[in-house]
Amino acid sequence: MPTVLIVDDEKLFLSSVSEGIANLLDGITILTASQGAEALEIIRQGGVDLLVTDLKMPVMDGFQLLACVASEQPQVSAIVMTAFGTSEIEKRVREIGAIGYIEKPIDLHALASLVENTLAKRSAGFLRGINLSSFLQLLNIERKTCTLNIRQGQQLATLIFQEGELVNARTEHREGEAAVYEVIGWSRPEIEMSGVVKKQPVNVHIPLDHLLLNAHQMLDEQVREQFLSPEGQTSGPPVEPFQPTGPRAEHLSQENITMGNIKESLVAVMEIEGTIGAALADWKSGMCLGTIGGTPTFNLEIAAASNTEVVRAKMKAVANLNLKETIEDILITLDTQYHLIRLLKSAPNLFLYVAIKKDTGNLALARHKLAQIEAKLEV
Repeated sequence: MPTVLIVDDEKLFLSSVSEGIANLLDGITILTASQGAEALEIIRQGGVDLLVTDLKMPVMDGFQLLACVASEQPQVSAIVMTAFGTSEIEKRVREIGAIGYIEKPIDLHALASLVENTLAKRSAGFLRGINLSSFLQLLNIERKTCTLNIRQGQQLATLIFQEGELVNARTEHREGEAAVYEVIGWSRPEIEMSGVVKKQPVNVHIPLDHLLLNAHQMLDEQVREQFLSPEGQTSGPPVEPFQPTGPRAEHLSQENITMGNIKESLVAVMEIEGTIGAALADWKSGMCLGTIGGTPTFNLEIAAASNTEVVRAKMKAVANLNLKETIEDILITLDTQYHLIRLLKSAPNLFLYVAIKKDTGNLALARHKLAQIEAKLEV
Protein backbone atom coordinates (compact mmCIF):
# COMPACT_ATOMS: atom_id res chain seq x y z
CA MET A 1 0.00 0.00 0.00
CA PRO A 2 1.22 3.56 -0.66
CA THR A 3 2.40 5.47 2.40
CA VAL A 4 1.49 9.10 3.12
CA LEU A 5 3.35 11.12 5.76
CA ILE A 6 1.45 14.11 7.21
CA VAL A 7 3.46 16.75 9.10
CA ASP A 8 2.13 19.59 11.27
CA ASP A 9 3.10 20.96 14.69
CA GLU A 10 -0.52 21.43 15.85
CA LYS A 11 -1.43 18.08 17.41
CA LEU A 12 -5.21 18.49 17.21
CA PHE A 13 -5.05 19.57 13.57
CA LEU A 14 -2.64 16.73 12.73
CA SER A 15 -4.90 14.19 14.37
CA SER A 16 -8.07 15.40 12.64
CA VAL A 17 -6.43 15.55 9.19
CA SER A 18 -4.83 12.11 9.44
CA GLU A 19 -8.04 10.51 10.73
CA GLY A 20 -10.12 12.32 8.12
CA ILE A 21 -7.91 11.15 5.23
CA ALA A 22 -7.90 7.60 6.61
CA ASN A 23 -11.70 7.59 6.66
CA LEU A 24 -12.01 9.02 3.13
CA LEU A 25 -9.35 6.90 1.41
CA ASP A 26 -8.93 3.13 1.56
CA GLY A 27 -5.75 1.20 0.87
CA ILE A 28 -3.17 3.70 2.12
CA THR A 29 -0.90 3.80 5.16
CA ILE A 30 -0.78 7.10 7.05
CA LEU A 31 2.16 8.20 9.19
CA THR A 32 2.41 11.47 11.16
CA ALA A 33 5.15 13.76 12.48
CA SER A 34 4.99 16.99 14.47
CA GLN A 35 7.96 18.77 12.87
CA GLY A 36 10.45 18.54 10.01
CA ALA A 37 13.35 16.76 11.71
CA GLU A 38 11.06 13.96 12.90
CA ALA A 39 9.53 13.68 9.43
CA LEU A 40 12.95 13.53 7.77
CA GLU A 41 13.99 10.59 9.94
CA ILE A 42 10.83 8.72 8.92
CA ILE A 43 11.45 9.45 5.23
CA ARG A 44 15.09 8.32 5.49
CA GLN A 45 13.88 4.91 6.67
CA GLY A 46 12.25 4.52 3.26
CA GLY A 47 8.79 3.62 2.05
CA VAL A 48 7.18 7.09 2.05
CA ASP A 49 5.47 7.86 -1.27
CA LEU A 50 3.86 11.21 -0.50
CA LEU A 51 4.69 14.00 1.95
CA VAL A 52 1.92 16.36 3.11
CA THR A 53 3.45 19.16 5.18
CA ASP A 54 2.80 22.51 6.78
CA LEU A 55 5.48 25.18 6.27
CA LYS A 56 5.72 27.00 9.60
CA MET A 57 6.97 24.57 12.25
CA PRO A 58 9.62 24.61 15.03
CA VAL A 59 13.05 22.89 14.93
CA MET A 60 12.93 22.27 11.16
CA ASP A 61 10.28 24.08 9.16
CA GLY A 62 8.57 22.84 6.01
CA PHE A 63 10.93 24.68 3.67
CA GLN A 64 14.00 22.98 5.16
CA LEU A 65 12.20 19.64 5.12
CA LEU A 66 11.36 20.00 1.42
CA ALA A 67 14.94 21.03 0.62
CA CYS A 68 16.32 17.93 2.36
CA VAL A 69 13.78 15.65 0.72
CA ALA A 70 14.54 17.13 -2.71
CA SER A 71 18.24 16.37 -2.18
CA GLU A 72 18.02 12.99 -0.46
CA GLN A 73 14.73 11.45 -1.62
CA PRO A 74 13.74 13.18 -4.91
CA GLN A 75 11.25 10.40 -5.72
CA VAL A 76 8.97 11.48 -2.85
CA SER A 77 6.04 13.62 -4.01
CA ALA A 78 4.87 16.58 -1.93
CA ILE A 79 1.75 18.52 -1.06
CA VAL A 80 2.09 21.78 0.88
CA MET A 81 -0.59 23.06 3.23
CA THR A 82 -0.37 26.84 2.89
CA ALA A 83 -2.29 30.06 3.29
CA PHE A 84 -1.38 30.98 -0.30
CA GLY A 85 -2.66 27.88 -2.10
CA THR A 86 -4.91 29.49 -4.69
CA SER A 87 -5.85 27.69 -7.88
CA GLU A 88 -3.83 30.17 -9.94
CA ILE A 89 -0.67 29.52 -7.90
CA GLU A 90 -1.21 25.79 -8.12
CA LYS A 91 -1.59 26.04 -11.90
CA ARG A 92 1.57 28.15 -12.26
CA VAL A 93 3.74 25.84 -10.18
CA ARG A 94 2.44 22.62 -11.70
CA GLU A 95 3.50 23.88 -15.13
CA ILE A 96 7.12 23.66 -14.00
CA GLY A 97 7.34 21.72 -10.77
CA ALA A 98 5.70 19.02 -8.77
CA ILE A 99 4.56 20.44 -5.45
CA GLY A 100 0.81 20.33 -4.83
CA TYR A 101 -0.86 23.12 -2.86
CA ILE A 102 -3.92 23.27 -0.68
CA GLU A 103 -5.12 26.27 1.27
CA LYS A 104 -5.75 26.42 4.99
CA PRO A 105 -8.24 25.96 6.62
CA ILE A 106 -8.16 22.50 5.08
CA ASP A 107 -11.08 21.06 3.16
CA LEU A 108 -10.62 17.36 3.95
CA HIS A 109 -12.45 16.19 0.84
CA ALA A 110 -10.28 18.43 -1.35
CA LEU A 111 -7.11 17.19 0.36
CA ALA A 112 -8.20 13.55 0.02
CA SER A 113 -8.85 14.11 -3.69
CA LEU A 114 -5.41 15.72 -4.15
CA VAL A 115 -3.71 12.86 -2.28
CA GLU A 116 -5.59 10.27 -4.34
CA ASN A 117 -4.75 11.97 -7.67
CA THR A 118 -1.08 12.35 -6.77
CA LEU A 119 -0.75 8.70 -5.78
CA ALA A 120 -2.62 7.62 -8.93
CA LYS A 121 -0.12 9.48 -11.12
CA ARG A 122 2.74 7.78 -9.31
CA SER A 123 1.23 4.32 -9.79
CA ALA A 124 0.73 5.09 -13.47
CA GLY A 125 4.45 5.77 -13.79
CA PHE A 126 4.47 9.55 -13.51
CA LEU A 127 6.89 10.28 -10.68
CA ARG A 128 6.06 13.70 -9.26
CA GLY A 129 9.02 14.30 -7.00
CA ILE A 130 10.20 17.64 -5.64
CA ASN A 131 12.49 19.47 -8.06
CA LEU A 132 14.51 22.66 -7.82
CA SER A 133 12.21 24.78 -9.99
CA SER A 134 9.12 24.02 -7.94
CA PHE A 135 11.03 24.61 -4.70
CA LEU A 136 12.22 28.03 -5.89
CA GLN A 137 8.66 28.96 -6.83
CA LEU A 138 7.51 27.93 -3.36
CA LEU A 139 10.04 30.32 -1.79
CA ASN A 140 8.77 33.05 -4.10
CA ILE A 141 5.09 32.42 -3.31
CA GLU A 142 5.64 32.26 0.44
CA ARG A 143 7.85 35.39 0.40
CA LYS A 144 10.70 33.57 2.11
CA THR A 145 14.01 35.21 3.08
CA CYS A 146 16.85 32.68 3.00
CA THR A 147 20.11 31.52 1.43
CA LEU A 148 20.29 28.37 -0.69
CA ASN A 149 23.57 26.55 -1.16
CA ILE A 150 23.10 24.18 -4.08
CA ARG A 151 25.67 21.54 -4.96
CA GLN A 152 26.09 19.05 -7.76
CA GLY A 153 29.32 17.10 -7.57
CA GLN A 154 32.11 19.67 -7.29
CA GLN A 155 29.88 22.49 -8.56
CA LEU A 156 28.46 24.94 -6.03
CA ALA A 157 25.90 27.71 -6.38
CA THR A 158 24.43 30.24 -3.95
CA LEU A 159 20.98 31.81 -4.36
CA ILE A 160 19.73 34.54 -2.03
CA PHE A 161 16.03 35.32 -1.53
CA GLN A 162 14.71 38.48 0.11
CA GLU A 163 10.98 38.32 0.92
CA GLY A 164 10.43 35.87 -1.91
CA GLU A 165 12.45 37.77 -4.53
CA LEU A 166 15.59 36.16 -5.92
CA VAL A 167 18.11 39.01 -5.59
CA ASN A 168 21.53 37.39 -5.92
CA ALA A 169 22.86 34.27 -7.64
CA ARG A 170 26.36 33.04 -8.31
CA THR A 171 28.26 29.93 -9.32
CA GLU A 172 31.99 29.41 -9.76
CA HIS A 173 32.01 30.99 -13.21
CA ARG A 174 28.76 32.98 -13.49
CA GLU A 175 26.69 35.56 -11.64
CA GLY A 176 23.15 36.89 -11.84
CA GLU A 177 20.69 35.47 -14.36
CA ALA A 178 23.45 33.43 -16.06
CA ALA A 179 24.09 31.60 -12.77
CA VAL A 180 20.38 30.82 -12.37
CA TYR A 181 20.19 29.36 -15.89
CA GLU A 182 23.23 27.19 -15.14
CA VAL A 183 21.80 25.83 -11.89
CA ILE A 184 18.39 24.99 -13.39
CA GLY A 185 20.26 22.82 -15.90
CA TRP A 186 21.75 20.64 -13.15
CA SER A 187 20.18 17.19 -13.17
CA ARG A 188 20.66 16.14 -9.52
CA PRO A 189 21.16 19.22 -7.33
CA GLU A 190 21.56 18.93 -3.56
CA ILE A 191 19.83 21.79 -1.72
CA GLU A 192 20.94 23.19 1.63
CA MET A 193 18.88 26.01 3.11
CA SER A 194 19.87 28.60 5.70
CA GLY A 195 17.90 31.40 7.33
CA VAL A 196 21.07 33.49 7.54
CA VAL A 197 21.28 36.02 4.70
CA LYS A 198 24.48 38.00 4.12
CA LYS A 199 24.19 41.35 2.40
CA GLN A 200 25.04 41.00 -1.27
CA PRO A 201 24.56 43.34 -4.23
CA VAL A 202 21.46 42.71 -6.33
CA ASN A 203 22.55 40.96 -9.53
CA VAL A 204 19.27 39.29 -10.54
CA HIS A 205 16.86 41.70 -12.21
CA ILE A 206 14.40 39.38 -14.00
CA PRO A 207 11.34 37.98 -12.12
CA LEU A 208 11.70 34.37 -11.05
CA ASP A 209 8.80 33.15 -13.22
CA HIS A 210 10.49 34.53 -16.34
CA LEU A 211 13.86 33.12 -15.31
CA LEU A 212 12.44 29.62 -14.91
CA LEU A 213 10.52 29.84 -18.17
CA ASN A 214 13.62 30.98 -20.05
CA ALA A 215 15.75 28.29 -18.39
CA HIS A 216 13.40 25.45 -19.32
CA GLN A 217 13.05 26.75 -22.87
CA MET A 218 16.85 26.70 -23.15
CA LEU A 219 16.96 23.13 -21.86
CA ASP A 220 14.26 22.08 -24.35
CA GLU A 221 16.20 23.71 -27.17
CA GLN A 222 19.41 21.93 -26.14
CA VAL A 223 17.61 18.58 -26.21
CA ARG A 224 16.16 19.44 -29.62
CA GLU A 225 19.57 20.41 -31.01
CA GLN A 226 21.12 17.18 -29.71
CA PHE A 227 18.32 15.22 -31.39
CA LEU A 228 18.81 16.97 -34.73
CA SER A 229 22.62 17.05 -34.65
CA PRO A 230 24.69 14.01 -35.74
CA GLU A 231 27.13 14.86 -32.93
CA GLY A 232 24.34 14.15 -30.45
CA GLN A 233 24.14 10.47 -31.39
CA THR A 234 25.39 7.98 -28.82
CA SER A 235 28.21 5.58 -29.60
CA GLY A 236 27.34 2.08 -30.70
CA PRO A 237 26.58 0.12 -33.85
CA PRO A 238 25.47 2.18 -36.86
CA VAL A 239 21.75 2.79 -37.05
CA GLU A 240 19.98 2.93 -40.41
CA PRO A 241 18.56 6.45 -40.63
CA PHE A 242 14.82 6.83 -40.70
CA GLN A 243 13.62 7.94 -44.14
CA PRO A 244 10.14 9.48 -43.90
CA THR A 245 7.94 9.86 -46.95
CA GLY A 246 4.96 12.00 -47.91
CA PRO A 247 3.99 15.14 -45.93
CA ARG A 248 6.26 14.18 -43.02
CA ALA A 249 9.29 14.03 -45.35
CA GLU A 250 8.42 17.42 -46.83
CA HIS A 251 8.09 18.90 -43.31
CA LEU A 252 11.48 17.57 -42.18
CA SER A 253 13.11 18.65 -45.42
CA GLN A 254 11.79 22.19 -44.97
CA GLU A 255 12.92 22.18 -41.33
CA ASN A 256 16.45 21.16 -42.35
CA ILE A 257 16.52 23.92 -44.98
CA THR A 258 15.39 26.45 -42.35
CA MET A 259 18.02 25.33 -39.81
CA GLY A 260 20.68 25.46 -42.49
CA ASN A 261 19.59 28.95 -43.50
CA ILE A 262 19.80 30.15 -39.90
CA LYS A 263 23.32 28.76 -39.51
CA GLU A 264 24.45 30.39 -42.75
CA SER A 265 23.02 33.73 -41.63
CA LEU A 266 24.72 33.55 -38.24
CA VAL A 267 28.04 32.67 -39.89
CA ALA A 268 27.59 35.75 -42.07
CA VAL A 269 26.97 37.88 -38.97
CA MET A 270 30.24 36.65 -37.44
CA GLU A 271 32.06 37.99 -40.50
CA ILE A 272 31.09 41.54 -39.48
CA GLU A 273 34.25 43.15 -38.13
CA GLY A 274 34.48 43.20 -34.34
CA THR A 275 31.66 40.71 -33.75
CA ILE A 276 31.93 38.71 -30.51
CA GLY A 277 28.86 36.56 -31.04
CA ALA A 278 25.37 36.49 -32.49
CA ALA A 279 22.01 34.82 -31.96
CA LEU A 280 18.56 34.50 -33.48
CA ALA A 281 15.76 34.50 -30.90
CA ASP A 282 11.98 34.67 -30.57
CA TRP A 283 11.06 37.54 -28.25
CA LYS A 284 7.51 36.29 -27.71
CA SER A 285 8.43 32.79 -26.48
CA GLY A 286 11.96 33.52 -25.26
CA MET A 287 13.30 30.61 -27.36
CA CYS A 288 16.76 30.90 -28.89
CA LEU A 289 16.79 29.44 -32.43
CA GLY A 290 20.53 29.55 -32.95
CA THR A 291 23.80 31.02 -31.67
CA ILE A 292 27.37 31.46 -32.81
CA GLY A 293 30.51 32.76 -31.11
CA GLY A 294 30.59 33.98 -27.55
CA THR A 295 33.18 33.35 -24.84
CA PRO A 296 33.31 31.16 -21.69
CA THR A 297 32.00 34.15 -19.71
CA PHE A 298 29.60 35.44 -22.38
CA ASN A 299 26.88 32.85 -23.00
CA LEU A 300 24.97 33.75 -26.18
CA GLU A 301 21.88 31.68 -25.31
CA ILE A 302 21.54 33.44 -21.98
CA ALA A 303 22.19 36.85 -23.56
CA ALA A 304 19.59 36.28 -26.28
CA ALA A 305 16.98 35.00 -23.82
CA SER A 306 17.58 37.93 -21.49
CA ASN A 307 17.26 40.44 -24.33
CA THR A 308 13.79 39.14 -25.14
CA GLU A 309 12.77 41.18 -22.08
CA VAL A 310 14.32 44.27 -23.69
CA VAL A 311 12.32 43.78 -26.88
CA ARG A 312 9.10 43.09 -24.98
CA ALA A 313 9.55 46.25 -22.92
CA LYS A 314 10.17 48.36 -26.03
CA MET A 315 7.18 46.83 -27.82
CA LYS A 316 5.00 47.67 -24.82
CA ALA A 317 6.33 51.24 -24.74
CA VAL A 318 5.54 51.73 -28.46
CA ALA A 319 2.02 50.37 -27.93
CA ASN A 320 1.39 52.53 -24.83
CA LEU A 321 2.53 55.63 -26.72
CA ASN A 322 0.22 54.66 -29.59
CA LEU A 323 3.07 55.06 -32.09
CA LYS A 324 2.20 53.78 -35.54
CA GLU A 325 5.81 52.82 -36.16
CA THR A 326 7.81 49.63 -36.47
CA ILE A 327 11.07 49.07 -34.60
CA GLU A 328 14.03 48.60 -36.94
CA ASP A 329 16.68 47.98 -34.32
CA ILE A 330 17.58 48.60 -30.69
CA LEU A 331 21.10 49.70 -29.71
CA ILE A 332 22.60 49.14 -26.24
CA THR A 333 25.96 50.85 -25.75
CA LEU A 334 28.30 49.52 -23.07
CA ASP A 335 31.80 50.65 -22.09
CA THR A 336 33.54 48.32 -24.55
CA GLN A 337 30.73 46.80 -26.61
CA TYR A 338 27.71 47.55 -28.76
CA HIS A 339 24.75 45.19 -28.40
CA LEU A 340 22.56 45.48 -31.48
CA ILE A 341 19.07 43.97 -31.71
CA ARG A 342 17.50 43.92 -35.18
CA LEU A 343 13.89 42.79 -35.56
CA LEU A 344 13.07 40.77 -38.67
CA LYS A 345 10.52 42.33 -41.02
CA SER A 346 9.64 38.93 -42.47
CA ALA A 347 9.05 37.42 -39.02
CA PRO A 348 8.21 40.22 -36.51
CA ASN A 349 8.48 37.88 -33.51
CA LEU A 350 12.16 37.14 -34.28
CA PHE A 351 15.25 39.26 -33.80
CA LEU A 352 18.95 39.06 -34.62
CA TYR A 353 21.17 39.86 -31.65
CA VAL A 354 24.84 40.71 -32.14
CA ALA A 355 27.56 41.84 -29.72
CA ILE A 356 30.31 43.96 -31.27
CA LYS A 357 33.58 45.30 -29.83
CA LYS A 358 33.61 49.11 -29.87
CA ASP A 359 37.34 49.42 -30.54
CA THR A 360 37.39 47.19 -33.65
CA GLY A 361 33.80 47.32 -34.90
CA ASN A 362 32.00 49.84 -37.08
CA LEU A 363 28.41 50.40 -35.97
CA ALA A 364 27.17 51.94 -39.23
CA LEU A 365 28.72 49.15 -41.31
CA ALA A 366 27.34 46.51 -38.91
CA ARG A 367 23.81 47.89 -39.30
CA HIS A 368 24.17 47.90 -43.10
CA LYS A 369 25.40 44.29 -43.22
CA LEU A 370 22.73 43.10 -40.78
CA ALA A 371 20.07 44.53 -43.08
CA GLN A 372 21.57 42.56 -45.97
CA ILE A 373 21.72 39.35 -43.93
CA GLU A 374 18.13 39.82 -42.77
CA ALA A 375 16.94 40.14 -46.37
CA LYS A 376 18.37 36.70 -47.18
CA LEU A 377 17.22 35.00 -43.97
CA GLU A 378 14.20 32.74 -44.43
CA VAL A 379 12.48 31.23 -41.36
